[in-house]
Amino acid sequence: MATWGTKQTATQLATITTEQFFAQVIALLPGEVAHVQIEANPPVTPTDHLAVSLYGTLDDAAYRWDDFPFQTFLISNTIDPGARSVVVRDRYKFRVGVKRSGTTDTFATADMWWKIGTP
Repeated sequence: MATWGTKQTATQLATITTEQFFAQVIALLPGEVAHVQIEANPPVTPTDHLAVSLYGTLDDAAYRWDDFPFQTFLISNTIDPGARSVVVRDRYKFRVGVKRSGTTDTFATADMWWKIGTP
């Protein structure tokens, strides 16, 4: 039977154009998974979507992040706010970055929540 920890909240990001990272680094123990949800607040008449990227590291303190994300997806601009969830497993630590998918829009805010569980 799966067990889940407490819902955690990241520090909100604002005025998003180029890639910004949530301050929180999510660490997983062997066998754990993280259910992560990101929510975006697009402008009134959006052109761009919010691009979400997940980066891994093996470091404990002075992080050396991967040069390229291990997963990237878009949050659609058709729903305000729009949200998408992802499950992350088999990573030691990871962080989440967000940016606009094109060059037109500025996203007002992005939020992130997560729970760590054992399947």
